[in-house]
Amino acid sequence: MNAIECWSVTDLRIQARNFRVLKRLDWSPAGVCLLSGANGAGKTSILDALLFLRVLFERGAETAFSVVGARYFRSIDVPEDEPVEFELRVGDIVWKLRFPMATGGMKDTFGEELFRDGKRILHAAMFDQTWMLENERLPLDDVRCCAKVLWDRGNAEWMAPFVEVITSIFVFKSYWINQVQRSEMVIPRQSYLHGTGRNLWSVLAGWKAAQIRTEGRFEWVMTEVSRAFPGLISTVEFEGGFPLLFPPRAVDPEQALPPERAAEGLLTGLLHLTAVASARPGALIAFDEMENQLHPYAIRVLLSAMRQRAEEEDLTIILTTHSPVVMNEFRDDLEQVFVLERVETSGEFPVRVTDLHSEEWLSQARLGTLYDRLAFGAPPDTSSEP
Repeated sequence: MNAIECWSVTDLRIQARNFRVLKRLDWSPAGVCLLSGANGAGKTSILDALLFLRVLFERGAETAFSVVGARYFRSIDVPEDEPVEFELRVGDIVWKLRFPMATGGMKDTFGEELFRDGKRILHAAMFDQTWMLENERLPLDDVRCCAKVLWDRGNAEWMAPFVEVITSIFVFKSYWINQVQRSEMVIPRQSYLHGTGRNLWSVLAGWKAAQIRTEGRFEWVMTEVSRAFPGLISTVEFEGGFPLLFPPRAVDPEQALPPERAAEGLLTGLLHLTAVASARPGALIAFDEMENQLHPYAIRVLLSAMRQRAEEEDLTIILTTHSPVVMNEFRDDLEQVFVLERVETSGEFPVRVTDLHSEEWLSQARLGTLYDRLAFGAPPDTSSEP
């Protein structure tokens, strides 16, 4: 077994300091994780941190800032001279980053270090125009970060586990449903779902055209979406390149619906399942409030499908939520529930709900009910403020 096959995002640990509302982040997600907390606690910021690091490595700082936004990148109540810091650890490889930020964006060049088994391999100081690769001084690349420059040289095979992990991060926040609803001719040439979901039909058409090569992904999506939305869909056909959604027992194209006539919840379910099926083994997939537009029955079926796929493909799936329905589906898996709630005795943030309350205490009511009663993940108490 080669080095890449030995690693997955279950070996990932992300740390951050002074990033937006996250003054401190230290997390090693694995399996299917639920992330909860009050509005503004930092759930979306955690997903943005993961997305930022992937895009930074793959396409450079300018593109990464354009994806997640550079304004108010630094926590607003920390001194201006404190940088935003990230650390990504994969096994014995550690990537450290320091960003000098103003309210409107980055002030100058960022700092970067890469360590292997405790030894520093490369170093770039903030505000500097050069970087050190062991004992060699080099000019900064106009686009690529230093770690990517090193990887692109082709002689740092030891970086393969790190590269495999960071390029296996996929974040899905707000789908572009209006684009998914358009009846446009599909070109089946894409294998992975874009973060906006805009290429849904292209991906499904490609999988349908090559089901053996794509290992039954199309069939898996159709099976699970039919379970989640009984009576609404059995398959998707592409008539003349245009997608049509066929209900069960339909035998005539006249009985099918174009995307613009399909329920938005059904399209959301298709997008979720296609996102999961798109992920290569060992990947990390994050969904921001996956329950949006979904009936409780559909939520339960989709979560069951996600858990099955995660176990089969060694996936890490992060779900942020405010939904009691979603929370109740974790009643038998409390160790996978994380809360953005500060606990001074804990070195980690977010914290497991079982570190906030005992399992015996948590068993007194359904998890969603406890959340609704503000037993955890509650907004700050401002009742005593003047």
